[in-house]
Amino acid sequence: MSHKIVSEILILLRPDCLPKSYQVSGSKDKLCTVLNLLQQALDETSDQYALNTVNQAVEILGNVEVIETEEIPPTNTCLEQWEIDDFNRFFALKHVQARNPAECLVASVLTAYRALLELNCCTSLESAKLELESQKIGFKSCVNLFVRVFNLCLEERP
Repeated sequence: MSHKIVSEILILLRPDCLPKSYQVSGSKDKLCTVLNLLQQALDETSDQYALNTVNQAVEILGNVEVIETEEIPPTNTCLEQWEIDDFNRFFALKHVQARNPAECLVASVLTAYRALLELNCCTSLESAKLELESQKIGFKSCVNLFVRVFNLCLEERP
């Protein structure tokens, strides 16, 4: 099944499907382009320009093929399955397996950052603007992690 990345749902790899390392094959150039755009968006001072850049990255990434599974692996908590399902519905999460885990992981980060930007564009609160700046640090770390795990080379940033 193919999913277009939309901000209404966050598609996450199932925890048991997270790669410890991953050799990217055919989509390496596309992932580099998308991650370069994400870095550009993270460096942007205008939320609207950043949102436009993220949307461009989403378009380039395109559909992400995932395998939906109803079965969720154990969480090592005392939660019942219905409680986990309730949590996932509340936060609009879908745990999946993917034919291309790298694309799924990048799609998840793009979705999360786009949602954060959309929320930030709707507020004039200075505290929200400051929170976005601190969140950007985490997203930048995530991009660096992807570059390392997927063995990618991105454009040099000033």
